[in-house]
Amino acid sequence: MRDPANIKGGFSGELRHGSTPTLLVVDFQRGFTEQGISPLWSNCDSQIEHTNALIKAIRPVGNIIFTIICYDDNFIDAGKWLEKAESLRTLRRGTAASELDPRLDYDPAKDLVLYKTQASAFFGTPLNGILATMKTDTLIVAGATTSGCVRASVVDAMQYGYAPFVALDCVADRSPAQHQSNLIDMASKYAEVQDNTQLLTYLRGL
Repeated sequence: MRDPANIKGGFSGELRHGSTPTLLVVDFQRGFTEQGISPLWSNCDSQIEHTNALIKAIRPVGNIIFTIICYDDNFIDAGKWLEKAESLRTLRRGTAASELDPRLDYDPAKDLVLYKTQASAFFGTPLNGILATMKTDTLIVAGATTSGCVRASVVDAMQYGYAPFVALDCVADRSPAQHQSNLIDMASKYAEVQDNTQLLTYLRGL
């Protein structure tokens, strides 16, 4: 999946799994996963099913964090991004669009939900400190969208020193072309992209 030009440019290394994984599920909320609520929607049925398989496998050995992107009614907290994406106005706090997809195996007694306003799960949130407290050394990333909030979170994870592993079967995008392009770029430069067979083998071996 890596780009040959990037390999030629020296992006040929490989990240290794650690012993303390965290699963970061980015913005699998109803505004992104349920048709009719927001134009940001795309079909995430398969991705949610595969994410639940990862959730089941990681519970005995790691941690699970979900993110939701949403805004105050006045949208001041959206900042300049609103000028590029008017559809963000559908993601108001307290509405159906800002609820986790009910198909996810979320456990409020064990899992954390972080609310964010920008693309990266790290920007303006306590995620870095939480991951450090959990002693996370492997960050498995699922969610939506591959080219947007997933990618931004993966790049920041690398910059903060957490080895990112993009869950190939668990990420979705409205644009098939952008989905594929960003998977290739992340695999080349910032992360390992692995399917559920690889990730489940790793988790079950801990």
